Parts: sequence; structure tokens; C-alpha cells
Amino acid sequence: MPDELSSVINSVKANKISFFKFVSANDAGTTGGHQLGIYIPKKSFPLLFDQPGKKGQNMERFVEINWFDGTVSNACFKYYGSGTRNEYRITRIGINFTENELIVIVKIDQDSYSGFRLQEEVSIDLFLKEFGIAKDNMGSLINLNSEMSIEDNYVENSPYINLDLSQNSKSIRQNEVSFKPKAHILTLLGDELIKDPVMAIYELVKNGYDADATQVEVYFNSITEIENANIIIRDNGTGITEDVLQNVWLEPGTAFRKQIDQTGKRIPIRSPIFKRIPMGEKGVGRFAVHKLGSRILLISRPSIIETDSDGTFIKKTLHDYEIILEIDWKSFTQAKYLSDVKIEYKRNTDPESFYFKNDSGTFIKISDLKEVWNRGMARNLKRNTISMISPRKVNENKFEIELNFNNNWLDRFPDISELLKQAPYKLTAHIDSSYNLIFDYEFRLSNNSTIGSRTIRNDAKYDTNIAGDIRPLFRKYFEDKGYDIVTIEYILEKVTAKPLPFGAVMLELYSYDLDSISLKDITYSPDILKRTLREQHGIKVFKDDLRVYDYGEAGNDWLGLDLKRVNNKEWFSNNQNIGFVFLDSETSVSLIEKTNREGFVNSESFDLLKIALEFILGLFKVERQKDRQQWMQFNKKEENISFGDRVTDFVKMINEAEIEDEEKRQKLLEQASSMGDEYEKAQETLLLPAGVGMTASVALHEIEKLVPRMEETVEKSPVNENIIRNQVDELDDYVSGILSVLKQAGTKPVDVLETINQAIGNYHLKLEIRNIKIVVEVANNVTTINCDKRYLVTMLMNLVDNSIYWLDTVYKDPKVILIKVTKTGNSTNILVADNGPGFKDSVNEILRPFFSRKEGGIGIGMYLIDTIMMKYGKLKIYMNNSNAEIDSSYSGAIVELIFNKNQ
Repeated sequence: MPDELSSVINSVKANKISFFKFVSANDAGTTGGHQLGIYIPKKSFPLLFDQPGKKGQNMERFVEINWFDGTVSNACFKYYGSGTRNEYRITRIGINFTENELIVIVKIDQDSYSGFRLQEEVSIDLFLKEFGIAKDNMGSLINLNSEMSIEDNYVENSPYINLDLSQNSKSIRQNEVSFKPKAHILTLLGDELIKDPVMAIYELVKNGYDADATQVEVYFNSITEIENANIIIRDNGTGITEDVLQNVWLEPGTAFRKQIDQTGKRIPIRSPIFKRIPMGEKGVGRFAVHKLGSRILLISRPSIIETDSDGTFIKKTLHDYEIILEIDWKSFTQAKYLSDVKIEYKRNTDPESFYFKNDSGTFIKISDLKEVWNRGMARNLKRNTISMISPRKVNENKFEIELNFNNNWLDRFPDISELLKQAPYKLTAHIDSSYNLIFDYEFRLSNNSTIGSRTIRNDAKYDTNIAGDIRPLFRKYFEDKGYDIVTIEYILEKVTAKPLPFGAVMLELYSYDLDSISLKDITYSPDILKRTLREQHGIKVFKDDLRVYDYGEAGNDWLGLDLKRVNNKEWFSNNQNIGFVFLDSETSVSLIEKTNREGFVNSESFDLLKIALEFILGLFKVERQKDRQQWMQFNKKEENISFGDRVTDFVKMINEAEIEDEEKRQKLLEQASSMGDEYEKAQETLLLPAGVGMTASVALHEIEKLVPRMEETVEKSPVNENIIRNQVDELDDYVSGILSVLKQAGTKPVDVLETINQAIGNYHLKLEIRNIKIVVEVANNVTTINCDKRYLVTMLMNLVDNSIYWLDTVYKDPKVILIKVTKTGNSTNILVADNGPGFKDSVNEILRPFFSRKEGGIGIGMYLIDTIMMKYGKLKIYMNNSNAEIDSSYSGAIVELIFNKNQ
């Protein structure tokens, strides 16, 4: 029985009130309608409220729904009773449901619910049959503890289903039927759930790991002779007892290593000797043998494990028998029922004939192979076998896999350890469940010590709690899921206050540059390095000692590095890295592997894991690019001189040259001056659309979020005039902001205070939601500045937007942004400061094009401001506030726009 199905059945039976519903087209949003949330039938109100809603009044309350896949919905239960409406809904779920899937919501207590989603037809049918629910019932309560009779409950179109399990009514005859699966279903399990022979071997290896083996041996005998070829998998684990063989091994889907609590959550059970969390929990991995061959011989000698009252291992004693089992999968045909195929096994009690004489273990021989193996398949299996086991031993008790083809197919197999040593960029980062980060980074070139090396280790700027720093990434995630702004603030507080749902995570990353010049600095064998990297690249995932497939396989760029590279050239591609993600099996139980072994089930826990890893990779990207720039500059052997400086040098050369013909000299000077003028015009032509685009994108993003809020406001009856008026005013601010940067302007006197208010007008809601105060101080002797208003609005919006982003990463009260305008002589200065985390990088890095620490940041904002200010004066960045004439409380980012040209 699938995990979610068994969990939902257990949870419904263990609790008092449960509700099921087939998702309608309107619920799924496929009709184009604007109704919000999941519709709940009126008579199912006990799921939501203790009392039914009263006409003329609205009701709502917030609860937490913990879905089986790890997603947590901070949902709102609503009753709409005002005006003509009279209905119940669950809103703010944050899940995109599929039409016709079955959702089940179980009430655990007043504020806590469990949620389940059944999408496969077989699972849905089994659930409905388990509780006697008719297929045409589209949604209702299931109240197992009701004392009402069936006659009292059986009301036409009633959403109640109250089950009298005693079935005393004379008018009801109880019948029993059972599934009669065809024998062919077992071969389907092997063929459909195990995608290839490599994964089949892996499933059998995991069985050895779960049985506390320290070694699994895989032998391929006579592999080139298909008639005689066979595969042997042997481990030294605890073996299979006769009871386990009968009641577990021969029962498809039995997952005896797993327990489930009343909410349907998994309770991990560690192995008795090495305390391993089981990797094979689905109960189908044992059928992987069918993917490899049609005949199986299994010999196993079990052991008795003795532990103390705390579960600590004391000793292992061998049983006095061995199990011998032979299966011919060809006998499991479509024509026979599974119950008709009899399997015989032997119980051998003769110690002299034991296969395992001195230890416990399991021996599996697979023959009548389905595929002809070749050298390429063998080396691919070797590569995957190496990556099956974590390179970082989590447990002190070793676990090894030995692979032997008994030929030369695996000779001269490349050693990845040498490749890892040659990586110019290395990272080891660890985030514990409380958001505490340890960040170690190293840049070093094996063949070029002249450039030097750089290390980040035990640095307080990086080794810190990141609950605040990661907050903007979480915010975007919940925005993308469709939560409204108020709910997002509530969710963020709850998410960052709780431990990470996947426990601690560690990332090791080895990164390379693959151009020919760079390769010479790190290896003497660039072809071998590129070939090995081509085979081994990707970021793999491990739970304890064993790998979670198929992360890190060819074509699986699960962290989206290639797309990041397309959008921002400072990122690196997936094929430039070898990485390892390490998870603890016990604390990451919310990350559930798919039955087909192709990664984790999509869930909020998995999404948050990816966000945490993307945060680490963002930090790594910044440090990597710093060293990459220095490395490239060294190999170019030339200074990075701007075009304007080159024109100035060219004019100087003309003046110093001995040109006798004065007319020619003047023509050269005029040409040089013309080049400079043309460059400035071209630069301004490009700057304006860049600035307009950046400014408009902010306003459009806010409008995109405002429209759904306005829709929800007008749907309520009666409409709250104050709320809708404020929302219209907010929309007007955004539209005015866009129009202001589209209008023709040019350099002329610009009202400073009016422009500041226009710039910050786009951020009223953001500032309010994040509880950020903005202070504007304009000196009495300042009224106007000579500049293009579009540029000034763009620069101020960019600086305010940066401050809002970084203030969102700190826990301070109050959070403040200061805009201070002063005038001294012919210079008018606009200083923007905040009390956020401040700058981590040098001024040169901050102003470098495409440099950004913001997740999703393009990295042109500060470069654009610096370029614009060259026209009107200069940009000044303060690394601390000791030289800035502001209050010491503004200890974060401080930037000053100095207008001293043509004022």
C-alpha cells in the first residue's frame, strides 16, 4: 500500500473529524473564476468552526495544515455571510491542486490539521472502499465516532458520512471481496519502479546497508556469455529470518522498518547494531532482481541481535539455520493469479552445508540475465557505484561496495580524488537546524602560485545565524506560491522561529573554469580533467552513508545553475562543479524519496532545502567571482582602463607627438574629442532605458501583487470604502512612478523633496509590511538640483530598494532608512543610510557590473548610479559611518550622491 494512502487511512481512523473532497475545476482554478480557496459544503462546518456561521456576519480563523509531503499551509478558515453570500472556504493554502485529485483534511486539534493528496486512481478507490464512500460523493465529513444511526445520517445530498461499523441494520447485507492481483504484478514492480540495471544494483546494495552490513560484494561472472552469465550480490548483514521471509520479504509493499504516528508522519527506526536509518522503506526494492534477470537463488543466514533496555547493541548470535529460496520470475505470468504461484523455500539446519559458516549474511545469485553487459555499462556502473557511498563517512562504522567484473573492463578507471584536489575554488558550508552557518572557502591554483591564494575560515561575517539573511528568499518563495502579503509576514515569523524541517545540511563544492588558459594554471592534464569532469559533474545528495538518486546525474541540474548562468554571467554552469549535499536521515524524514527512486517528493521541505542551498551558493558565487576577476586580469597582463581614460591618453599622445603639420594635429584632436562626445551620447542613450526599465519593474511588481488584494476587497460585501480607496491611491502612486520616468525630461532644475517623495511612494506598502521607517531631512537652503529627473528617481529608488531588501534580513526595532539632503557651496549632497547589515565588499566590487549579493539581483544598480553620477558629480560609498555626518545609529549601508557639476 503506498505510503500516503496508508498514512491517511491511519490518520482518519485515529482522529474524530475528517473531511474529504474531490478537487473541482473551480477549486483548481481552471475555470478562470475568481473565487478564492477550497469550497466546503455547509454541513461540513464542524471541520472549520465549532458553530455554524450566522447570515449577515463573516467569520475567519487561522490554522496550520501539515501536508503529508512536508508542505505546511498557514491556512484561513472563512465563512462568508455578508450580503448575498452564504458559504465556507479554506483560503491561503498555497498549493496548486489538480482537478479531480482527492484531498483529505484531518482535524488533529483546534489549530492543527493534517492534509493528504491522493492522485492515483487505485489509491483513491482503496480509500473510498476503506470507508464505504460512494464514488459519486464529491465531498463530505467522515465522522467515525458518531452515535447517530445510519437511518438518521442517510439524508439525500448530506455531506455527512457517519459510519456505523457494527452493521446491525437488517436492510443491509454485508459482503466481502478482495483484490486478486495477477502474478505479473511482481514483474511489473521490478520493470516499472526500477528504471535501469544500475538502480537495481543500488536497491540490492541498500538492502545490505539496512541489514547492518559493513560490506556488499557484487560479482559479474562469465558476463560476456549471456547463456552462462550471472550476477552475485553478497553482504555480511544480519540476514533474513524465516519469519521475515514469510511475512515481509514475500509481501510486496510491506515496509516493516517504518512506523507512522497518528498524524501520518513517519517515525524512523534505527538499525540495532550501527543505528542506521533504513534507506529501503518502500517494500518494493527487493523486486529489483527482476530488472537484472529472470532467475534468483537466495541464501541467507540470520542472526539474533541482543540489545539493552536503551536499545544499545550488546552482541550478535548466529541462528542455527539458513534459508534457501529459488524463484523463476517467468512463472509469474499474466494468466495466473498471484496467489496461485506457489513459492517453496528450504530451511537448512546442517551446519556443514551452510554457505555462511562463521557469520550472518545474504547471498543472491541472479541468472538468465536480461541484458548483455559491455565495457561501457560496466564503467558506468563503476562510476555510479563509487558515487553510491558518501565521500564523507557519516558513521564511524564503514560501509563498502566491492565491484568485480572478472575482466579488464575497469582497468585505469579515473580517480576523482585527484580531480577534487585540483579544483581552484573549494567550499565547505554547514547550516544546522537553527540556521547557524559555518562557511569555509578556499581559492588556490595548483600550477600558479604567483597569483596567490585566499581563504575564508572562522570569519564572523560568514559564520553567523542566517535566519534573517535567508528571509528574502523565503519571502519570494511564498509570494510565488500566491500567499497575500499579510499572510506571508505571519508565515515568515513561524518558519524562521522553528527548526529547519530537513534538519542540518552540509554542502561540499569543487568548482572549475574550463577555458584553456585557466586549465593550464590548475592541471598538467587538461584533457583528462575535462573528461573526468564531464562524467562526474553535478551536485549529488546523500542521506547518511548512501546516495539519493538521481540528483547529480547527467542532465539533472536540480538547483538551476545553468539558468542562473544564462541570466547572470557571474554564475557558473552545472558542468563546472562537483558537489555533495549531506543530510542526516533521522532529522530529514520530511524529505521522502519517490517510489521510482528519482529524487524526493516535491514538498515544502524540499523547496526550503533548495532555498538554503541556493543561499549558500549565492555566497560562494560572490567570493568565486572576486577571485575569478583577479585571475583573469593576471592572465590578460593589462590594466582595466575605461574608454574615457583611453581618449584622454590619446589626446595626450597627440599633444606630445612631434607633428609638424598643425592642421593635421588639430584634425586629430578634433577627431579624438568627437569620439569622446559620441561615447558619452551612446552611454546616455543606453543608461536611460536601463534606468527606466529598472524603475518601472519595481512599480509593475507591486501592481502585480496589488490587483489580487483589490479583487478580494471588492468581493466582500459590503465593500469597505476606506480599504478600496487606499488601494486605489496606492495604485495611482505606482502608475505615476512609471509615467514620471517615461516622460521626456533632460537636465533642468528638479524639486528635490517632490522627487524624493515620488521615489519612496512606490514603497509605502513594503515599508509598512516590513515595519521599516523612512526619515527624510532636507536642509532649508536646498530646493532644486540640476539633473534629469528620471535619473534622480531611478537612483533614489534603487538605493531605497537595496535598503529595504537588506533591512529585511535583520531583526531590529526600529528599522530605519535616512535620506538627508545638504548643500555646501555649489555642491548639493543626497545621503541615503540605513541601520541594516552594511557592506561586506570593497567599493570596487560593489560598483563592478553584474556584482550582486541579492538573490536574483542583476548587479547593475550601483554600477548604473556610479555611471550617472559621473555626469553630475560623483558617488561616494562609506564603509562605516565614522566619516559621515549622521547619527551613529545608522551603522549599515551609507551612500552619498554628490551633485557638484553645473549646479
